[in-house]
Amino acid sequence: MSIIKSIIISLSLYSKIPMPRTQWDEDSFEHAISFLPLTGLIIGAVSYAFTRLAMNYQLPVPFVTLILTAIPLIITGGFHVDGFMDVQDAIHSYQSKEKKLEIMKDPHIGAFAVISAGIALLIWTGFLYLVLARSFETQDLTIPTAYCLSFVLVRALCGITCISFPKAKEDGMLNKETKSSQKGDVMFLALEAFLALGAMMLISRFVGIVSGVVLVLFTFWYREACKRNFGGVTGDTAGFFVVTGETLMVISLAIMCYVL
Repeated sequence: MSIIKSIIISLSLYSKIPMPRTQWDEDSFEHAISFLPLTGLIIGAVSYAFTRLAMNYQLPVPFVTLILTAIPLIITGGFHVDGFMDVQDAIHSYQSKEKKLEIMKDPHIGAFAVISAGIALLIWTGFLYLVLARSFETQDLTIPTAYCLSFVLVRALCGITCISFPKAKEDGMLNKETKSSQKGDVMFLALEAFLALGAMMLISRFVGIVSGVVLVLFTFWYREACKRNFGGVTGDTAGFFVVTGETLMVISLAIMCYVL
């Protein structure tokens, strides 16, 4: 029963999908982060279904690009974008680690947060357009399918980093979410990542290998960047991981569209 509560809490926390009301206690949080990739699976499934529909009805690529860009934001409510923006404000302050952590807690939005989010959105939309334009031209769903799977893969890796990497704060939300997490949660997240990457490799070995290498390199960079800037990871840096990781995936997939 606690697993079901953890799933409900996970979807309630990481998405805007309506869930039954349940008590948020420490036991319920125990495995909540293990189901973070479930939100990615839902985003991927909705995106894939819309892409197939759009291809069948030959909808205009710019329209499809904008809708696919909106789907993750609608389903998550911009949950991870908020963390990404807080991190950008903190990093661009060029202050001490302690001051950067205070900036991330500040509910106000700074100029660098808005600028960085705008740039990320433009990059995402531009490269996603390249993916869709090429895929609609060739009537090949290989790369769009990998794009949909990337939502699961990135979130699985994010969950692993949240549990395994040193925390910047002992009293933060991330610490509460992962306090009761165990090796079993890491193994479950690793299995989810393996399944997502395996599915990518089934549709294209090249796409799967490149995607895995890109995200592994990014994960190592992320660990060092968090340690250098904040002393460890936080809930906000987890949002940064998801947004940046998924953006890197879109860029990589767009490039592969013109290599395959």
